[in-house]
Amino acid sequence: MNRSRQIFITVVMFLLLFSAMAYGDTWTTAKRLTNNAGYSESPAIALNGQNIYVVWSDDTPGNYEIYFKKSDDGGTTWTTKERLSWNAGSSVFPVIAVDGSNIYVVWDDATSGNSEIYFKKSIDEGATWTASKRLTNNADRSFLPKIAVNGSNICVVWEDARSGNFEIYFKKSVDEGVTWTTDKRLTNNTGHSYNPAVVVDGSNIYVVWEDYTPGNPDIYFKKGVLY
Repeated sequence: MNRSRQIFITVVMFLLLFSAMAYGDTWTTAKRLTNNAGYSESPAIALNGQNIYVVWSDDTPGNYEIYFKKSDDGGTTWTTKERLSWNAGSSVFPVIAVDGSNIYVVWDDATSGNSEIYFKKSIDEGATWTASKRLTNNADRSFLPKIAVNGSNICVVWEDARSGNFEIYFKKSVDEGVTWTTDKRLTNNTGHSYNPAVVVDGSNIYVVWEDYTPGNPDIYFKKGVLY
């Protein structure tokens, strides 16, 4: 094999290896983050630099509660799990958002008899946490929340059955979760509106959800502003 051909083959192999790494074709072995007697379910993850934060619901205590775990070295090592909720009803479907050293978690909780949305935050990368704050107080179910954060602005959306069918509702805080606006209804349709998601960019808020108004589920979009 002549030298030019050998160099060509080496370059091609390097490019193939780089392409595989760039497109996620190489992975570490799976790391088990929980090892409990009960069910560990519905994980959510957020990232800030080398810090990785994970929340999930777990029924090991006898009913579902919210747990938290973090890694500060890109997932190589992890802290022991920390329990974030201590309620009589099931706490499920947590989601998490991070901005700097602030971590925000929302979930739905059935302690009151029907599902309501709860919120908790840490301002020191998960070392300590505030008490849980109840964000909804309705006659019917509020559940499957999603959260987005941009600086001191926090936006939460969820599906809610208070109007007789499921609609999408929204609420925000502009002071890192200290105070919150009243609930704002984003949909008013003949069919059910489910499973919202939200992102924030600057003063713009973007929400998507699935909606059964056409007869089968389709995806809908809405845009708002923080101020």
